[in-house]
Amino acid sequence: MKKEDLQAALEAISKSGIQVAGDLVLEKNVEYEVANVEEGGIGIQIVNGSTPKVVNSKKGSGKKDSDEKPPKPRELMTLKRRSKVLDGHLTLLFQKLTKDGWIDGFEANFKNLFSGQRDENCQLTWKGLYGKGTLVELFKQLIKAELIDVPTGFTLSSILEGHFMDNQGHWLTGLDNGDPAHSKALPVIQECVNLLKISPDAERDNLDDEFRSEYDRFDQQDLHWHKR
Repeated sequence: MKKEDLQAALEAISKSGIQVAGDLVLEKNVEYEVANVEEGGIGIQIVNGSTPKVVNSKKGSGKKDSDEKPPKPRELMTLKRRSKVLDGHLTLLFQKLTKDGWIDGFEANFKNLFSGQRDENCQLTWKGLYGKGTLVELFKQLIKAELIDVPTGFTLSSILEGHFMDNQGHWLTGLDNGDPAHSKALPVIQECVNLLKISPDAERDNLDDEFRSEYDRFDQQDLHWHKR
């Protein structure tokens, strides 16, 4: 376009009431028209001379990828049982927790959870009964009763999160939030503590017949090994 033609065009635009401001074209007294919008640009819409409405043609979530925190690594350390807790104790505890619908998994994995060693295969499923706070409270009570220990340098919540999954197959998180155990779960937790507290040398007359037969059957070899 020639210089004089451009000048004439600008004068015509000015007389028509259209103002030119930078890269934006402001239209006046135009009804239901939208300025041309290039890809990634901004269009101006005027309706009966009202205040221009800015339409951004770019859409996004507004959340940067850098804002998303990477998942923290799973802690593969395990808990450590005291010497007075025998294999038979853990078998009975596993049977009770699975029968009551609290956990799911293999007995060997459950026992590995109390090995006190790293990288053990302990994958288990928390069935969600009474909430995750109940899982934490169960193990807190076992620690309080001096039946198991958390190895130095580790936390109970991180160890449990490293070995327990939910019903959807996701590793548990947020166990350090301090969620309380459900009141209905507390008597069951105490029963679990009692299972691990019974001494192999306790009076068998104080135990019911079903428990005594199960205890003796599972602890026979383990008891001999501890007494050597």
